Amino acid sequence: MIRLITGSLLAVAILGGAANAKAQNVISIKECKLKALEHNQAVKAKRAAYNSSEAEVKLTKSAMLPTVDFDATYLYQNDPMQMHIPGFELPTTSGEASGVYSPESTTNLQYHNTYNANVGFSLPLYLGGKLSETRKIAEHANAIAQSDLALSQTDVLLNVEQQYWTLVSLIEAEKVNQSSIQFLADVVTDMQNRFEAGVVTKNEVLKAKVELNNAKLNEITITNNIQLAKMAMNQSIGAPIDEPLNPADTTVEVAWDFDYFDFQEGQLEKRQEISILSRQQAIAQSEKTIVQSDYLPQVASFANYFYQNPDHLAQKEGEFSWTAGVSVTIPVFHWGERKQKKTISEMAIESAAYNLDQTREMLTLEVHQSIFRVKESITKLDFTEDALEQANENLTLENNRLKEEIATTTDLLNAQMQWQRAQADYISAKANVKICEALYLKAIGELNP
Repeated sequence: MIRLITGSLLAVAILGGAANAKAQNVISIKECKLKALEHNQAVKAKRAAYNSSEAEVKLTKSAMLPTVDFDATYLYQNDPMQMHIPGFELPTTSGEASGVYSPESTTNLQYHNTYNANVGFSLPLYLGGKLSETRKIAEHANAIAQSDLALSQTDVLLNVEQQYWTLVSLIEAEKVNQSSIQFLADVVTDMQNRFEAGVVTKNEVLKAKVELNNAKLNEITITNNIQLAKMAMNQSIGAPIDEPLNPADTTVEVAWDFDYFDFQEGQLEKRQEISILSRQQAIAQSEKTIVQSDYLPQVASFANYFYQNPDHLAQKEGEFSWTAGVSVTIPVFHWGERKQKKTISEMAIESAAYNLDQTREMLTLEVHQSIFRVKESITKLDFTEDALEQANENLTLENNRLKEEIATTTDLLNAQMQWQRAQADYISAKANVKICEALYLKAIGELNP
């Protein structure tokens, strides 16, 4: 008795744990999106590039600040050179002997220890606006990196939308197929009973069995597709490939409003491609300003405070000193270099403007195409609903007629096949609406986690 109770409690615990584990694996589409964004390697690479561009902005800002450098050298000479000057009689202006002698002496040309230390200070005063334009370029590059990151995230979100609703539609299709299997199994049983009663032929029984086998074979295909879809979703969200996964949605639910899917002015401004090309055009303009600044006066200030041994006259050890100054560079003549560089920069600005205009046109076309697709998918869904209603009615009618023996098994099986096909079209149409809606949101720049 104790063993029986223990075994029962253990079974309850195992079943409860399995139920909890299953509940823990239920995941919503929002959770899938967030996990996919966190896991995706391409998004991580774009995020690293964005962080790098932020560092570049800080670097360009520091270039406008004064810089301080320190350098020091030390030299030890084992056998320093010396110059010996012999004594001599000093001459006079008349060339006669003066009787005054200069004693011999020795002068150090090198010392055992030679060293110096220098602290330098420099500050650019005027570079023709080059530093400010360089900072603007870095800021534009940072914004481009941010937009590039957002584009990568949008691609991930769209992929998750497609994977998720495909998986849900497969699960819903599996339920429909299971209903078909149950229905056909009942038909086979009914036909078998009728055959044994001598009402129908063996052929009618075999027809029903063939359709039942086809439904079972379709069940295997759907089950495999579901497993593959779950594996693909696990890969996208960074989970183990074979980890159990259950979407929070078990059926595809759609709600739409035709007026919502429309083109409006300003929608394109939310697209990251427009932001990127606009920034590239601004970068080209800044590069033109930098080209012009190269031919303007360049003014910089500097100062140095240093200590050296020996002193600058090589007469004593140790000397502190300092220098300060301002440097000015003025370009004078460069054989037309300025004109050619200006032409190159202007063509870059013009090219960027053309690319922006072309992209606006292509994105406008993309938005309209997405609107047409989503409205077409909604219309198709309406048609599949009508077809499904008719298939339901037809299946019920043929089933009743067969019971009244005024219809054949073939009529019932054809009605069942029509019903299953209508169910599959209806489920596919619902998933297509969801995916087309996601494509529309991507086209107008509003596809978010």
